[in-house]
Amino acid sequence: MLIRRAQVSVRPDLGMCDISYNDEYFAAQFAGLSLSSVFQPIFSIAHRKPVGYEGLVRAHDIEGSQVSPLQIFQRPESTKQHLELDRTCRLLHARNFAEQQEPDSWLFLNLNSQCLVSERPDAGFMRQLMAQSGLGARRIVIEILESEIDDREYLKHLIHHFRELGCLIAIDDFGAGHSNFDRIWELQPDLVKLDRSLVKQAAKSLKIERILTGIVSLIHEAGSLAIIEGVETEQEAMVAISSNADMVQGFYFAMPSADIVSDKGFADKMDALLHQQQNVRSQYNRKLQQHFYDFRERYDAEVRFFEENKVFDQCGHKLFEDERVVRCFLLDENGYQIGKSLYSPKYTEKLDIRFTPLLSGDNANWSHRHYHYRAMQNPGVSQISRPYLSVAGSHMCITVSHAVQLDNKTMVFCCDLDWPDEDLSLD
Repeated sequence: MLIRRAQVSVRPDLGMCDISYNDEYFAAQFAGLSLSSVFQPIFSIAHRKPVGYEGLVRAHDIEGSQVSPLQIFQRPESTKQHLELDRTCRLLHARNFAEQQEPDSWLFLNLNSQCLVSERPDAGFMRQLMAQSGLGARRIVIEILESEIDDREYLKHLIHHFRELGCLIAIDDFGAGHSNFDRIWELQPDLVKLDRSLVKQAAKSLKIERILTGIVSLIHEAGSLAIIEGVETEQEAMVAISSNADMVQGFYFAMPSADIVSDKGFADKMDALLHQQQNVRSQYNRKLQQHFYDFRERYDAEVRFFEENKVFDQCGHKLFEDERVVRCFLLDENGYQIGKSLYSPKYTEKLDIRFTPLLSGDNANWSHRHYHYRAMQNPGVSQISRPYLSVAGSHMCITVSHAVQLDNKTMVFCCDLDWPDEDLSLD
């Protein structure tokens, strides 16, 4: 909700355009365009509410026709004018945001990194922005396109400056272009906004969804929070949730608006998505169990045969009648493989010989694998792993494992089952 104010005109002496109040909002004039602000909410998935808003510029020409943001940023004819436009937009958003009753939310402000590199401006502008808008530094998140700045030392200096002011730092559009994780580790941003292209592709491919989850995990390991932006469909929203992202932004949740209105419907929408996600996870687990259920009788019989005969080399015949079986192998209590893997004759025909160096398991140690330590923690109970990429052949599989006692020694009888390409899924 807006707080109505009297007419006011502001012109900071730091190279930017006039900003004036026009009965409803602050507006600015630049290169024949009338500029205004809109704000798009950024929602916390866990809190089920908006925790921040990104300031976005909108423009109309003298005839009142809307001008696209791309066209706006094509107007400047020099880096100096780019800096003027950049500062105008930042102050415009700050003034309009400060007018609204949002005492705790963040304001995300985009920074034109290229013009800052070219102009190397004085550092006083942000202090004046905060003084004029009344926004504390803790409420401002500076979005930086790190891919636009090749000068790492200047980039670190820039980030240090904003941190000294008390602002938070967000790396924007990570995953687009030539974004590298070394920038995340080096710059240590507070937040990382993942480019829309990632969630768009992940919504079409479970394999890419797994990659997205891994990227979010790495961002968390680096000490940053992850925001997935550009969410436009329900499927993309589901992917964002399953990836363990912290926050989401996009048209699916809310369109940009000049007025910040409390969206009570988001909590209900998020509850519905979380419930749907639980159903998907349950369905996936049922498929996993079903994939093992038809095979279990053979597997249990093979484990009993091994316990009774204590000869691993003679195992596998019944298992290999199932076309899904890839190999059987035996581990000791420390995870070391005992002897060679027994490969299914049917599956051997499909093995990619380019991975031959990885097929031999002699003296390999698999103690770091979940199927080993879970079996050791639950002796006598068969364990089923989640699907993963096997290094022994570079294929997706699940591993069934069972810890048995032989001659006062614990051994783990393992069997790999081929897992269909995740993009094809199971029926």
